[in-house]
Amino acid sequence: MTSFVDLQQQFAKTEFAAIGVDPSRGQVFQPAAALTADDSVLWSYLDTIPGAPPIFSSAGGGSGETFFQAYSALINSLIAGTNPLDPIKAAKQRLTNWGDNPPAWSVGVAGLARQLHSASTISFGFSNDAVADPAFWGLWSNSEPAAGPSVSFASGNVSGQFKFKNALLFAPAPADWYVSSALSLAHATKAGNPWNPDSPINWQTTFGPNGNMQSFVGGLYVVSGLNIQFTSSTAFSKADQRVISEAGSQGMWPYYLGISNAITKVQFVPQGQMTVSVMSGANVPIVIAASVLSATQYLGG
Repeated sequence: MTSFVDLQQQFAKTEFAAIGVDPSRGQVFQPAAALTADDSVLWSYLDTIPGAPPIFSSAGGGSGETFFQAYSALINSLIAGTNPLDPIKAAKQRLTNWGDNPPAWSVGVAGLARQLHSASTISFGFSNDAVADPAFWGLWSNSEPAAGPSVSFASGNVSGQFKFKNALLFAPAPADWYVSSALSLAHATKAGNPWNPDSPINWQTTFGPNGNMQSFVGGLYVVSGLNIQFTSSTAFSKADQRVISEAGSQGMWPYYLGISNAITKVQFVPQGQMTVSVMSGANVPIVIAASVLSATQYLGG
């Protein structure tokens, strides 16, 4: 019997294949994040140092160090060379010039929306009849995957059609506070200059197995015009039908979009089988996953 976690893992694999995500790099947004005009929210995702898959989250939880914080501390600890073109020297100057401004990236929400408007349409089917990670939610937002209606839902044949009017890999560069060659130099040099022997920040504490910059957000997978419909062959009891119907406004699997970001309809036939449809606003960008890269993939070497 398919568990809900198995179902979600299988769906993520199917979805990633459809939108061109390398499964080894993809991390699921739970819930999917509908963007507003606030650039800082979008950039906060790019500023995250990701934790372990499958769910996109900060490596340190809510209090985790950000990319900007870790990068700034690293650059400030390194020893600049005397060459006017030295990347460490340039990076230190960039940070000084940036001052106390919050981190920014080269493209904000308005630019993302323009790119997304021109992006391709993607649709894919899904079925679990061909057939574990407890971080996944269940049938609705924050529900348990191994209890109640979620178990019944996954045990049946779940199938549906999933369509995005536009789908985009959004991968802007950091703004002028960042010098990629400085971070690449630090990554490529395990000892000696530019590392400061008197600083607690070294290659191991930065890029090593327990370092604070082991992975980076390479890009965000953003969609608009989300339109999905799926069914489950499970015959739900009247009690389960009431629970599911009441919980639907919290956001239903697989994107868990609440009533402020999508229209969700849950319907049951007399025999108890369920059909769910979810439709987002036509021009609302929604982040559904992140492409997470190792330090070597992000910086080269």
